Amino acid sequence: MISAIFPTGKCGVKEVIKVAFPLVAASIGHAINLFTDRIMLSAHSPQTMAAAFPAGLTAFTMSCIFLGAVGYAGVFVAQYTGAKEYKLVSLSVWQAIFLSLIGGAFMAVTTFWAEELFSWFGHTPEIQLLEVKYYRILACAGAVPLLNAAFSTFWSGRAKTQMIMIVNLLITLCNIPLNALLIFGVSFSIFNYQITIPEHGISGAAWGTVGAGLIGMLTYLFCFISPENRKKYGSLKHIFAFEVFRKLIRYGLPNGVQLVLDLATFNIFVVILGKISEPVLIASGVAFSTYSLSFNPMVGFGQTASIMVGQAIGAKDIQAAEKSVRSVRFMVLCYTIISCIFLIGFPEIVFKVFNLQDAEVKDLTRIMLIFTAGYLFFDAMNILYSNAVKGAGDTYFVMISGILLGWLAFALPGLGCYSFFHSQYVIELMGIISAKSWCVWTLWSICNIYIFLLALTFYIRYRQGKWKNMSII
Repeated sequence: MISAIFPTGKCGVKEVIKVAFPLVAASIGHAINLFTDRIMLSAHSPQTMAAAFPAGLTAFTMSCIFLGAVGYAGVFVAQYTGAKEYKLVSLSVWQAIFLSLIGGAFMAVTTFWAEELFSWFGHTPEIQLLEVKYYRILACAGAVPLLNAAFSTFWSGRAKTQMIMIVNLLITLCNIPLNALLIFGVSFSIFNYQITIPEHGISGAAWGTVGAGLIGMLTYLFCFISPENRKKYGSLKHIFAFEVFRKLIRYGLPNGVQLVLDLATFNIFVVILGKISEPVLIASGVAFSTYSLSFNPMVGFGQTASIMVGQAIGAKDIQAAEKSVRSVRFMVLCYTIISCIFLIGFPEIVFKVFNLQDAEVKDLTRIMLIFTAGYLFFDAMNILYSNAVKGAGDTYFVMISGILLGWLAFALPGLGCYSFFHSQYVIELMGIISAKSWCVWTLWSICNIYIFLLALTFYIRYRQGKWKNMSII
Protein backbone atom coordinates (compact mmCIF):
# COMPACT_ATOMS: atom_id res chain seq x y z
CA MET A 1 0.00 0.00 0.00
CA ILE A 2 2.80 2.41 0.95
CA SER A 3 4.70 1.61 -2.26
CA ALA A 4 1.60 2.50 -4.30
CA ILE A 5 1.46 5.94 -2.64
CA PHE A 6 5.23 6.55 -2.38
CA PRO A 7 7.04 4.38 -4.97
CA THR A 8 10.69 3.62 -4.24
CA GLY A 9 13.61 2.17 -6.18
CA LYS A 10 13.80 2.40 -9.97
CA CYS A 11 11.34 5.05 -11.27
CA GLY A 12 10.41 5.81 -7.65
CA VAL A 13 9.88 9.26 -6.20
CA LYS A 14 13.57 9.86 -5.40
CA GLU A 15 14.66 8.93 -8.92
CA VAL A 16 11.89 10.77 -10.71
CA ILE A 17 12.40 13.92 -8.66
CA LYS A 18 15.92 14.18 -10.16
CA VAL A 19 14.25 14.64 -13.54
CA ALA A 20 11.32 16.67 -12.26
CA PHE A 21 13.12 19.19 -10.06
CA PRO A 22 15.04 21.01 -12.83
CA LEU A 23 11.90 21.09 -15.02
CA VAL A 24 9.81 22.42 -12.15
CA ALA A 25 12.52 24.96 -11.34
CA ALA A 26 12.56 26.03 -15.00
CA SER A 27 8.79 26.38 -14.97
CA ILE A 28 8.99 28.42 -11.76
CA GLY A 29 11.49 30.67 -13.50
CA HIS A 30 9.01 31.22 -16.32
CA ALA A 31 6.26 31.91 -13.77
CA ILE A 32 8.51 34.41 -11.98
CA ASN A 33 9.10 36.17 -15.31
CA LEU A 34 5.36 36.53 -15.90
CA PHE A 35 4.67 37.47 -12.30
CA THR A 36 7.36 40.15 -12.03
CA ASP A 37 6.37 41.56 -15.43
CA ARG A 38 2.78 41.92 -14.18
CA ILE A 39 3.94 43.53 -10.93
CA MET A 40 6.10 46.06 -12.78
CA LEU A 41 3.32 46.82 -15.24
CA SER A 42 0.88 47.18 -12.34
CA ALA A 43 3.27 49.71 -10.78
CA HIS A 44 3.44 51.52 -14.11
CA SER A 45 -0.36 51.71 -14.36
CA PRO A 46 -3.33 49.36 -13.75
CA GLN A 47 -4.27 49.70 -17.44
CA THR A 48 -0.94 48.32 -18.71
CA MET A 49 -1.22 45.32 -16.41
CA ALA A 50 -4.83 44.73 -17.48
CA ALA A 51 -3.84 44.95 -21.17
CA ALA A 52 -0.77 42.70 -20.89
CA PHE A 53 -2.76 39.73 -19.61
CA PRO A 54 -5.17 39.24 -22.56
CA ALA A 55 -2.58 40.37 -25.13
CA GLY A 56 0.09 38.02 -23.79
CA LEU A 57 -2.39 35.17 -23.58
CA THR A 58 -3.50 35.82 -27.17
CA ALA A 59 0.11 35.76 -28.42
CA PHE A 60 0.72 32.51 -26.56
CA THR A 61 -2.51 31.02 -27.94
CA MET A 62 -1.55 31.94 -31.51
CA SER A 63 1.78 30.15 -31.14
CA CYS A 64 0.43 27.07 -29.40
CA ILE A 65 -0.41 24.99 -32.46
CA PHE A 66 3.32 25.14 -33.27
CA LEU A 67 4.48 25.06 -29.65
CA GLY A 68 2.55 21.85 -28.97
CA ALA A 69 4.01 20.17 -32.06
CA VAL A 70 7.54 21.46 -31.42
CA GLY A 71 7.47 20.41 -27.77
CA TYR A 72 6.32 16.93 -28.75
CA ALA A 73 9.77 16.36 -30.23
CA GLY A 74 10.74 15.66 -26.62
CA VAL A 75 8.69 12.44 -26.76
CA PHE A 76 10.56 11.40 -29.92
CA VAL A 77 13.86 12.11 -28.17
CA ALA A 78 12.71 10.15 -25.10
CA GLN A 79 11.61 7.09 -27.08
CA TYR A 80 14.71 7.10 -29.30
CA THR A 81 16.86 7.43 -26.16
CA GLY A 82 15.05 4.48 -24.55
CA ALA A 83 15.62 2.47 -27.75
CA LYS A 84 19.29 3.65 -27.88
CA GLU A 85 18.84 5.14 -31.39
CA TYR A 86 21.10 8.11 -30.62
CA LYS A 87 21.56 9.44 -34.16
CA LEU A 88 17.82 9.91 -34.47
CA VAL A 89 17.79 12.10 -31.34
CA SER A 90 19.39 15.17 -32.94
CA LEU A 91 17.42 14.53 -36.13
CA SER A 92 14.18 14.87 -34.14
CA VAL A 93 15.39 18.14 -32.61
CA TRP A 94 16.22 19.58 -36.04
CA GLN A 95 12.71 18.85 -37.32
CA ALA A 96 11.40 20.80 -34.32
CA ILE A 97 13.74 23.69 -35.20
CA PHE A 98 12.41 23.86 -38.78
CA LEU A 99 8.84 23.79 -37.49
CA SER A 100 9.69 26.62 -35.07
CA LEU A 101 10.86 28.85 -37.93
CA ILE A 102 7.62 28.17 -39.82
CA GLY A 103 5.66 29.02 -36.68
CA GLY A 104 7.62 32.24 -36.18
CA ALA A 105 6.77 33.38 -39.72
CA PHE A 106 3.08 32.62 -39.11
CA MET A 107 3.13 34.64 -35.86
CA ALA A 108 4.67 37.65 -37.63
CA VAL A 109 1.93 37.61 -40.27
CA THR A 110 -0.83 37.77 -37.62
CA THR A 111 0.31 41.26 -36.60
CA PHE A 112 -1.42 42.70 -39.69
CA TRP A 113 -4.80 41.92 -38.10
CA ALA A 114 -3.92 42.86 -34.52
CA GLU A 115 -6.13 45.97 -34.38
CA GLU A 116 -9.21 44.14 -35.70
CA LEU A 117 -8.61 41.25 -33.30
CA PHE A 118 -8.39 43.37 -30.16
CA SER A 119 -11.26 45.65 -31.17
CA TRP A 120 -13.42 42.51 -31.12
CA PHE A 121 -12.47 41.99 -27.45
CA GLY A 122 -14.52 45.08 -26.62
CA HIS A 123 -12.15 46.56 -24.04
CA THR A 124 -11.79 50.32 -23.61
CA PRO A 125 -9.93 52.17 -26.42
CA GLU A 126 -6.99 52.92 -24.10
CA ILE A 127 -6.54 49.25 -23.19
CA GLN A 128 -7.01 48.16 -26.83
CA LEU A 129 -4.13 50.41 -27.92
CA LEU A 130 -1.87 48.91 -25.25
CA GLU A 131 -2.92 45.37 -26.17
CA VAL A 132 -2.00 45.89 -29.83
CA LYS A 133 1.44 47.28 -28.95
CA TYR A 134 2.26 44.38 -26.64
CA TYR A 135 0.95 41.72 -28.99
CA ARG A 136 2.77 43.00 -32.10
CA ILE A 137 6.18 42.89 -30.46
CA LEU A 138 5.67 39.40 -29.02
CA ALA A 139 4.27 38.08 -32.32
CA CYS A 140 7.05 39.52 -34.49
CA ALA A 141 9.56 37.69 -32.29
CA GLY A 142 7.38 34.57 -32.07
CA ALA A 143 10.17 32.30 -33.35
CA VAL A 144 12.26 32.91 -30.20
CA PRO A 145 10.12 31.01 -27.64
CA LEU A 146 9.42 28.31 -30.24
CA LEU A 147 13.14 27.77 -30.85
CA ASN A 148 13.75 27.66 -27.11
CA ALA A 149 11.13 24.91 -26.86
CA ALA A 150 12.71 23.03 -29.79
CA PHE A 151 16.26 23.11 -28.41
CA SER A 152 15.10 22.18 -24.90
CA THR A 153 13.69 18.86 -26.16
CA PHE A 154 17.25 17.65 -26.76
CA TRP A 155 17.84 17.71 -23.00
CA SER A 156 14.35 17.06 -21.66
CA GLY A 157 13.82 13.93 -23.78
CA ARG A 158 17.10 12.45 -22.51
CA ALA A 159 16.14 13.32 -18.89
CA LYS A 160 19.15 15.68 -18.73
CA THR A 161 16.95 18.41 -17.33
CA GLN A 162 19.61 20.38 -15.43
CA MET A 163 20.48 22.22 -18.64
CA ILE A 164 16.89 23.42 -19.00
CA MET A 165 16.94 24.72 -15.43
CA ILE A 166 20.21 26.60 -16.03
CA VAL A 167 19.00 28.25 -19.24
CA ASN A 168 15.66 29.26 -17.72
CA LEU A 169 17.47 30.70 -14.70
CA LEU A 170 19.62 32.72 -17.11
CA ILE A 171 16.49 33.95 -18.92
CA THR A 172 14.92 34.97 -15.60
CA LEU A 173 18.06 36.80 -14.46
CA CYS A 174 18.08 38.73 -17.76
CA ASN A 175 14.32 39.26 -18.01
CA ILE A 176 13.80 41.06 -14.70
CA PRO A 177 16.42 43.84 -15.16
CA LEU A 178 15.66 44.24 -18.86
CA ASN A 179 11.97 44.70 -18.15
CA ALA A 180 12.65 47.12 -15.30
CA LEU A 181 14.96 49.25 -17.48
CA LEU A 182 12.65 49.31 -20.50
CA ILE A 183 9.32 49.69 -18.69
CA PHE A 184 10.34 52.58 -16.41
CA GLY A 185 13.41 53.96 -18.17
CA VAL A 186 16.59 55.10 -16.45
CA SER A 187 19.21 57.84 -16.73
CA PHE A 188 22.81 57.50 -15.53
CA SER A 189 26.34 58.78 -16.22
CA ILE A 190 29.43 56.81 -17.28
CA PHE A 191 32.72 58.74 -17.58
CA ASN A 192 30.80 62.02 -17.83
CA TYR A 193 28.58 60.65 -20.61
CA GLN A 194 24.88 60.86 -19.87
CA ILE A 195 23.02 57.72 -20.94
CA THR A 196 19.23 57.76 -20.97
CA ILE A 197 16.97 54.79 -21.60
CA PRO A 198 13.49 56.23 -22.18
CA GLU A 199 10.37 54.86 -20.51
CA HIS A 200 8.59 52.43 -22.85
CA GLY A 201 5.84 51.07 -20.59
CA ILE A 202 4.10 48.03 -21.99
CA SER A 203 6.32 48.00 -25.12
CA GLY A 204 9.36 47.82 -22.86
CA ALA A 205 7.91 44.77 -21.11
CA ALA A 206 7.54 43.02 -24.46
CA TRP A 207 11.04 43.91 -25.67
CA GLY A 208 12.57 42.86 -22.34
CA THR A 209 10.88 39.47 -22.57
CA VAL A 210 12.04 38.98 -26.16
CA GLY A 211 15.61 39.99 -25.35
CA ALA A 212 15.89 37.59 -22.42
CA GLY A 213 14.44 34.77 -24.53
CA LEU A 214 16.97 35.45 -27.29
CA ILE A 215 19.85 35.10 -24.81
CA GLY A 216 18.45 31.73 -23.70
CA MET A 217 18.04 30.57 -27.31
CA LEU A 218 21.66 31.36 -28.21
CA THR A 219 22.84 29.48 -25.11
CA TYR A 220 20.87 26.39 -26.17
CA LEU A 221 22.23 26.63 -29.72
CA PHE A 222 25.91 26.76 -28.72
CA CYS A 223 25.49 23.81 -26.32
CA PHE A 224 23.53 21.77 -28.88
CA ILE A 225 26.31 22.04 -31.49
CA SER A 226 29.13 21.49 -28.98
CA PRO A 227 31.91 19.05 -30.04
CA GLU A 228 30.64 16.39 -27.61
CA ASN A 229 27.10 16.48 -29.04
CA ARG A 230 28.37 16.62 -32.62
CA LYS A 231 30.35 13.43 -31.96
CA LYS A 232 27.72 11.35 -30.13
CA TYR A 233 24.48 12.64 -31.68
CA GLY A 234 25.64 14.15 -34.97
CA SER A 235 23.97 17.45 -34.09
CA LEU A 236 25.41 19.16 -37.20
CA LYS A 237 25.32 16.09 -39.44
CA HIS A 238 21.80 14.66 -39.12
CA ILE A 239 19.69 17.70 -39.99
CA PHE A 240 16.67 16.95 -42.18
CA ALA A 241 14.68 13.79 -42.80
CA PHE A 242 11.25 14.08 -44.36
CA GLU A 243 9.99 10.88 -42.68
CA VAL A 244 10.86 12.14 -39.18
CA PHE A 245 9.39 15.58 -39.99
CA ARG A 246 6.19 13.89 -41.18
CA LYS A 247 6.00 11.84 -37.97
CA LEU A 248 6.49 14.97 -35.87
CA ILE A 249 3.60 16.62 -37.70
CA ARG A 250 1.47 13.48 -37.42
CA TYR A 251 1.86 13.05 -33.66
CA GLY A 252 2.77 16.59 -32.63
CA LEU A 253 0.10 18.49 -34.56
CA PRO A 254 -2.82 16.98 -32.58
CA ASN A 255 -0.95 18.04 -29.43
CA GLY A 256 -0.64 21.57 -30.83
CA VAL A 257 -4.25 21.73 -32.04
CA GLN A 258 -5.52 20.56 -28.65
CA LEU A 259 -3.33 23.11 -26.87
CA VAL A 260 -4.34 26.05 -29.08
CA LEU A 261 -8.07 25.29 -28.93
CA ASP A 262 -7.84 24.69 -25.20
CA LEU A 263 -6.22 28.09 -24.76
CA ALA A 264 -8.63 29.67 -27.25
CA THR A 265 -11.54 28.63 -25.04
CA PHE A 266 -9.68 30.00 -22.02
CA ASN A 267 -9.00 33.22 -23.93
CA ILE A 268 -12.73 33.53 -24.62
CA PHE A 269 -13.30 33.17 -20.88
CA VAL A 270 -10.85 36.01 -20.14
CA VAL A 271 -12.36 38.22 -22.86
CA ILE A 272 -15.88 37.67 -21.51
CA LEU A 273 -14.75 38.59 -17.98
CA GLY A 274 -13.17 41.76 -19.38
CA LYS A 275 -16.43 42.73 -21.05
CA ILE A 276 -18.28 42.68 -17.71
CA SER A 277 -16.29 45.55 -16.18
CA GLU A 278 -12.75 46.89 -15.82
CA PRO A 279 -12.52 45.92 -12.09
CA VAL A 280 -13.42 42.34 -13.08
CA LEU A 281 -10.72 42.38 -15.79
CA ILE A 282 -8.09 43.71 -13.35
CA ALA A 283 -9.06 41.21 -10.63
CA SER A 284 -8.97 38.36 -13.16
CA GLY A 285 -5.49 39.44 -14.29
CA VAL A 286 -4.27 39.41 -10.68
CA ALA A 287 -5.90 36.03 -9.95
CA PHE A 288 -4.48 34.35 -13.04
CA SER A 289 -1.06 35.96 -12.62
CA THR A 290 -1.00 34.49 -9.11
CA TYR A 291 -2.28 31.18 -10.46
CA SER A 292 0.56 31.09 -12.99
CA LEU A 293 3.04 30.81 -10.11
CA SER A 294 1.30 27.58 -9.10
CA PHE A 295 0.43 26.36 -12.60
CA ASN A 296 3.82 26.62 -14.30
CA PRO A 297 5.59 24.16 -11.96
CA MET A 298 2.84 21.65 -12.79
CA VAL A 299 3.88 21.93 -16.43
CA GLY A 300 7.27 20.65 -15.28
CA PHE A 301 5.61 17.69 -13.56
CA GLY A 302 3.63 16.98 -16.73
CA GLN A 303 6.80 17.06 -18.82
CA THR A 304 8.39 14.63 -16.38
CA ALA A 305 5.51 12.17 -16.76
CA SER A 306 5.75 12.41 -20.54
CA ILE A 307 9.53 11.90 -20.56
CA MET A 308 9.51 8.93 -18.18
CA VAL A 309 6.65 7.21 -19.99
CA GLY A 310 8.32 7.89 -23.37
CA GLN A 311 11.64 6.40 -22.31
CA ALA A 312 9.91 3.37 -20.78
CA ILE A 313 7.86 2.83 -23.96
CA GLY A 314 11.06 3.05 -26.04
CA ALA A 315 12.66 0.43 -23.77
CA LYS A 316 9.43 -1.64 -23.79
CA ASP A 317 9.14 -1.50 -19.98
CA ILE A 318 5.46 -0.81 -19.13
CA GLN A 319 5.92 -1.43 -15.40
CA ALA A 320 8.51 1.35 -15.25
CA ALA A 321 6.10 3.69 -17.06
CA GLU A 322 3.28 3.00 -14.57
CA LYS A 323 5.58 3.39 -11.60
CA SER A 324 6.87 6.71 -12.96
CA VAL A 325 3.33 8.05 -13.21
CA ARG A 326 2.59 7.05 -9.60
CA SER A 327 5.78 8.81 -8.48
CA VAL A 328 4.89 12.00 -10.34
CA ARG A 329 1.35 11.83 -8.94
CA PHE A 330 2.68 11.79 -5.38
CA MET A 331 4.77 14.91 -6.02
CA VAL A 332 1.90 16.69 -7.80
CA LEU A 333 -0.55 16.07 -4.96
CA CYS A 334 1.88 17.33 -2.31
CA TYR A 335 2.63 20.45 -4.32
CA THR A 336 -1.02 21.16 -5.14
CA ILE A 337 -2.17 20.93 -1.51
CA ILE A 338 0.46 23.49 -0.44
CA SER A 339 -0.48 25.83 -3.32
CA CYS A 340 -4.21 25.66 -2.55
CA ILE A 341 -3.56 26.55 1.09
CA PHE A 342 -1.69 29.65 -0.05
CA LEU A 343 -4.34 30.74 -2.57
CA ILE A 344 -7.19 30.42 -0.08
CA GLY A 345 -5.47 31.39 3.16
CA PHE A 346 -3.22 34.34 2.26
CA PRO A 347 -4.93 36.68 -0.24
CA GLU A 348 -3.56 39.75 1.58
CA ILE A 349 -0.08 38.90 0.31
CA VAL A 350 -1.40 39.06 -3.26
CA PHE A 351 -3.07 42.43 -2.56
CA LYS A 352 0.22 43.88 -1.29
CA VAL A 353 2.31 42.47 -4.12
CA PHE A 354 0.00 43.96 -6.77
CA ASN A 355 -0.59 47.12 -4.75
CA LEU A 356 -4.36 46.75 -4.95
CA GLN A 357 -6.15 49.72 -3.42
CA ASP A 358 -9.67 49.50 -4.82
CA ALA A 359 -12.00 47.69 -2.38
CA GLU A 360 -14.12 46.21 -5.20
CA VAL A 361 -11.08 44.75 -6.95
CA LYS A 362 -9.84 43.27 -3.65
CA ASP A 363 -13.20 41.60 -2.94
CA LEU A 364 -13.37 40.18 -6.45
CA THR A 365 -9.79 38.93 -6.31
CA ARG A 366 -10.32 37.25 -2.92
CA ILE A 367 -13.21 35.13 -4.24
CA MET A 368 -11.46 34.43 -7.56
CA LEU A 369 -8.47 33.00 -5.67
CA ILE A 370 -10.80 30.49 -3.98
CA PHE A 371 -12.12 29.39 -7.37
CA THR A 372 -8.54 29.27 -8.61
CA ALA A 373 -7.59 26.80 -5.86
CA GLY A 374 -10.25 24.33 -7.06
CA TYR A 375 -9.18 24.93 -10.66
CA LEU A 376 -5.57 24.21 -9.69
CA PHE A 377 -6.31 20.84 -8.06
CA PHE A 378 -8.29 19.50 -11.03
CA ASP A 379 -5.79 20.94 -13.51
CA ALA A 380 -2.99 19.06 -11.75
CA MET A 381 -4.69 15.74 -12.49
CA ASN A 382 -5.53 16.89 -16.01
CA ILE A 383 -1.86 17.72 -16.74
CA LEU A 384 -0.54 14.52 -15.15
CA TYR A 385 -2.71 11.99 -16.96
CA SER A 386 -2.90 13.78 -20.32
CA ASN A 387 0.90 13.98 -20.46
CA ALA A 388 1.25 10.36 -19.37
CA VAL A 389 -0.78 9.05 -22.32
CA LYS A 390 0.79 11.56 -24.72
CA GLY A 391 4.21 10.22 -23.74
CA ALA A 392 3.21 6.95 -25.41
CA GLY A 393 1.73 8.65 -28.51
CA ASP A 394 -1.96 8.89 -27.57
CA THR A 395 -2.26 12.45 -28.91
CA TYR A 396 -5.39 12.06 -31.04
CA PHE A 397 -7.58 11.09 -28.10
CA VAL A 398 -6.24 14.01 -26.06
CA MET A 399 -6.92 16.37 -28.96
CA ILE A 400 -10.47 15.20 -29.66
CA SER A 401 -11.58 15.04 -26.04
CA GLY A 402 -9.89 18.37 -25.27
CA ILE A 403 -11.62 20.11 -28.17
CA LEU A 404 -15.05 18.64 -27.43
CA LEU A 405 -14.95 19.46 -23.73
CA GLY A 406 -13.35 22.86 -24.34
CA TRP A 407 -16.18 24.03 -26.53
CA LEU A 408 -19.16 22.04 -25.25
CA ALA A 409 -18.39 22.36 -21.53
CA PHE A 410 -16.56 25.70 -21.43
CA ALA A 411 -16.64 28.15 -24.34
CA LEU A 412 -20.26 27.75 -25.45
CA PRO A 413 -21.71 27.63 -21.89
CA GLY A 414 -19.58 30.70 -21.08
CA LEU A 415 -20.89 32.64 -24.06
CA GLY A 416 -24.42 31.53 -23.19
CA CYS A 417 -23.95 32.66 -19.59
CA TYR A 418 -22.75 36.12 -20.66
CA SER A 419 -25.64 36.53 -23.13
CA PHE A 420 -28.20 35.40 -20.55
CA PHE A 421 -27.11 37.70 -17.73
CA HIS A 422 -26.71 40.66 -20.09
CA SER A 423 -30.11 40.23 -21.70
CA GLN A 424 -32.54 43.09 -21.18
CA TYR A 425 -35.05 40.82 -19.43
CA VAL A 426 -32.55 39.57 -16.81
CA ILE A 427 -31.13 43.06 -16.19
CA GLU A 428 -34.63 44.44 -15.60
CA LEU A 429 -35.50 41.49 -13.36
CA MET A 430 -32.30 41.38 -11.26
CA GLY A 431 -30.77 44.81 -11.70
CA ILE A 432 -27.52 45.51 -13.53
CA ILE A 433 -25.25 45.06 -10.50
CA SER A 434 -26.76 41.75 -9.41
CA ALA A 435 -26.82 40.44 -13.00
CA LYS A 436 -23.12 41.21 -13.45
CA SER A 437 -22.24 39.56 -10.14
CA TRP A 438 -24.15 36.39 -11.02
CA CYS A 439 -22.48 36.39 -14.44
CA VAL A 440 -18.96 36.54 -12.96
CA TRP A 441 -19.39 33.69 -10.49
CA THR A 442 -21.38 31.51 -12.88
CA LEU A 443 -18.55 31.84 -15.39
CA TRP A 444 -16.01 30.80 -12.77
CA SER A 445 -18.18 27.81 -11.79
CA ILE A 446 -18.36 26.72 -15.44
CA CYS A 447 -14.57 27.02 -15.65
CA ASN A 448 -14.01 24.72 -12.66
CA ILE A 449 -16.54 22.13 -13.87
CA TYR A 450 -14.81 22.05 -17.25
CA ILE A 451 -11.37 21.38 -15.72
CA PHE A 452 -12.87 18.64 -13.51
CA LEU A 453 -14.33 16.93 -16.59
CA LEU A 454 -10.97 17.11 -18.37
CA ALA A 455 -9.17 15.55 -15.42
CA LEU A 456 -11.77 12.76 -15.13
CA THR A 457 -11.61 12.02 -18.88
CA PHE A 458 -7.83 11.64 -19.00
CA TYR A 459 -7.73 9.61 -15.78
CA ILE A 460 -10.22 7.14 -17.26
CA ARG A 461 -8.20 6.99 -20.51
CA TYR A 462 -5.03 6.26 -18.56
CA ARG A 463 -6.71 3.53 -16.53
CA GLN A 464 -8.03 1.88 -19.70
CA GLY A 465 -4.39 1.16 -20.62
CA LYS A 466 -4.58 1.58 -24.40
CA TRP A 467 -1.44 3.69 -24.25
CA LYS A 468 0.56 0.61 -23.20
CA ASN A 469 0.41 -0.77 -26.74
CA MET A 470 1.42 2.48 -28.47
CA SER A 471 4.74 3.74 -29.83
CA ILE A 472 5.70 6.57 -32.19
CA ILE A 473 9.10 5.25 -33.36
